[in-house]
Amino acid sequence: MTTAEKWRALARILAITVPIGGVIGAVLGWLIGRSVSSAAAGAVIGVLVTAGIVGFNVAWEAGLISRRWREAPFLVVLLTRSLVWLAVIVVGVSVPLLTIGGLSTADLVDQGFVISITASFGAALLVNFVSQVDRLLGRGVLLHLVLGRYHRPREETRVFLLVDLRGSTQIAERLGNLRFHAYLRRFIGDVTAAVARHRGEVYRYVGDEVIVTWTAADGLRDARCVRAVFAVDDALAAASDEYEAEFGMAPGFWAGLHVGPVVAGEVGTFKHEITYLGDTLNVAARIEGACKELGKQVLASADVVSAIRLPGDVAAENLGGVELRGVAEPIEVFALTRAPKR
Repeated sequence: MTTAEKWRALARILAITVPIGGVIGAVLGWLIGRSVSSAAAGAVIGVLVTAGIVGFNVAWEAGLISRRWREAPFLVVLLTRSLVWLAVIVVGVSVPLLTIGGLSTADLVDQGFVISITASFGAALLVNFVSQVDRLLGRGVLLHLVLGRYHRPREETRVFLLVDLRGSTQIAERLGNLRFHAYLRRFIGDVTAAVARHRGEVYRYVGDEVIVTWTAADGLRDARCVRAVFAVDDALAAASDEYEAEFGMAPGFWAGLHVGPVVAGEVGTFKHEITYLGDTLNVAARIEGACKELGKQVLASADVVSAIRLPGDVAAENLGGVELRGVAEPIEVFALTRAPKR
């Protein structure tokens, strides 16, 4: 997704959420003041606060906010994001009340206002803390752990996508350990952001590899798992000049896709995580590992390709049954590439 496309997506989201915020604010203003001016002030408050907070959060998730800020230490992100929320709330509430509501500064800044602002900052800290922890664990994992969804092992059908940095050993030798870590962090961040836009959940980072998963329903719907792969390709291509300028080389990758049954469940006592066990993940890893041997950037099993309608800009080449290391029977795989433009 290009920067222009991200801004257009942000505009579409605001076009939906801001009017809703305005209506809710108008209703609350009317209920509080029982006057046209209070309803009008409430509507403007709803518009400003919704536009500010929703716009900031969407811009953050889309990568329109500075990477350095987004990748800052946990405490810095927590405090600065909460302060932005607080600033939006203070300005969004104060300006309409001082102008449309006709309040004076003395009337506005009373004990109740200070208490409200303090409570708002506390709420912002709490929400952002939970959001940050959810990002650390992997999106949705915190909720699953709290609700105990996987407290008892359960069988699910899942799609797995493995994205592996190409030539990582050579890159590490050329850059050295510290700069390679920065390079890898940047690569993983770009991959993660791209797959997240297609609702992919990062299951694990294993060295220079990102393992992404979806439930079968989510991953196969509208070929999200395939779109995610090429979203990664687009993201890395768009950032190639930045990689070249900072590290002297742009990254490439290998990717493997497979779908099948796994057993999902919580493991650990002092450190909890949700793990997926079964041949499906092993086969997905072997498919990704075959990319280099077969000279194909993206490989997908026939189970994936037969279950979806490929996007119009993606072509599939049937490579037939491929013998994979550690897999008893040959697996039919397809090489996925960009379809030639007509």
